[in-house]
Amino acid sequence: MKFIQIMISVWLLLVLNSFSFSQDFPGGQMELPYQEVIANGRGAIINNDQAKAEDDAVASALRNAVEQVIGTMIQSDVLVQNYQTIEDRIYSQSRGYVERYEVLGKAKEGEYVLVVTIKALVRKGNLKDNLAALGLLITRKGKPRVMVIVDEKNMDTHYYSWSIDMNTTENEIMNDLLEKGFPFVDREASMRKIEKDAVMATLEGDAAAAVAIATQSGAEVLIVGKAVSKVAASGPSALAQAGMISCQATINLRVLRADDGTIIATTGQQSAAAHIDQLSGGTQALKKAAKLAAEDLSGKIVDRWQKDVYSGTTINLRLMNVESYSDLVKIKNMLPYYVRGVQNVYQRDFSQNTALFDLDVRGTANQVAEELVMKDFSPYTIEVVNVTQNTIVARLGKQNLQEETSP
Repeated sequence: MKFIQIMISVWLLLVLNSFSFSQDFPGGQMELPYQEVIANGRGAIINNDQAKAEDDAVASALRNAVEQVIGTMIQSDVLVQNYQTIEDRIYSQSRGYVERYEVLGKAKEGEYVLVVTIKALVRKGNLKDNLAALGLLITRKGKPRVMVIVDEKNMDTHYYSWSIDMNTTENEIMNDLLEKGFPFVDREASMRKIEKDAVMATLEGDAAAAVAIATQSGAEVLIVGKAVSKVAASGPSALAQAGMISCQATINLRVLRADDGTIIATTGQQSAAAHIDQLSGGTQALKKAAKLAAEDLSGKIVDRWQKDVYSGTTINLRLMNVESYSDLVKIKNMLPYYVRGVQNVYQRDFSQNTALFDLDVRGTANQVAEELVMKDFSPYTIEVVNVTQNTIVARLGKQNLQEETSP
């Protein structure tokens, strides 16, 4: 009887395990966290610049490789509205990245298009703990340079944010991000160029001041905020009896795209430390809080860049000399069809003959700028006057139709 009971228990256990396995892995097969795929990408050959075309084609192939893998993950997430599949938004939340790749071949497609074939190892999830893949991501993003500006007050000592020397919070954040491969501008050289008022305005949330700092320092990403340490209002009685002082630090930081002031990440962290000297205790508490802040921000920055590189990003286009609203509408409608990589165009403002657009693009601001100056927008012409990582400033012209039709 006991033997029969044991056999029944074993059978039930096997059935439950089989059910659990089939629930976790449909078809009874384990889903691997990575996949090796072959993907193609295309780049436009402009002014016979094949090196640039190859780089653009590789970037396109990397996105296509991720889409091949992630596409199998989102089939159940496809949205249907009014009997139409909304497929343009499928990849708005990237859940994969390329760890490594190799170019298998290159070939021309016609006279002005280069096709590159790659073999890529695509992993699923976030890459913040994969340093090799993080290095590739930072490179594909254009190696944005970072600058940290934190207004720090440790007990009664105020380490002003416009000082050339770095304070405790700035040092800890910079060291943590440097270990992960983030490039930084030269702090000492940059702070000599930056005006005190611009720093203070940036800390208070002034986007225009952030852009001014970016222009003066060469940074593409700003980490700004405030850090304060003070003696804790109350602490364990055992600490006081031992002659120790309980100190508390609070840090609040924002990460900005420096050229347009867009906030891409925020964090708020607290930490405590005990010491016989309150200044030393405050320093220790600030270091702990700064490490927590750096870890949180690095993950959020990487997540944002992962989406930018493998799914698409938003760039700002400021178009000057737009004579009428009719001209604005015509150009707005042309952009998705004439400029490769532009998926959506959002009109933000039109005043004083200047139009402001947000463009959802698969590519970079430089690629879009090249398309703007090379494509035929007749009867209009577009002259690009400034390009940064996230913004384009251009001037609209209109061809003289009477001169073109005159004999």
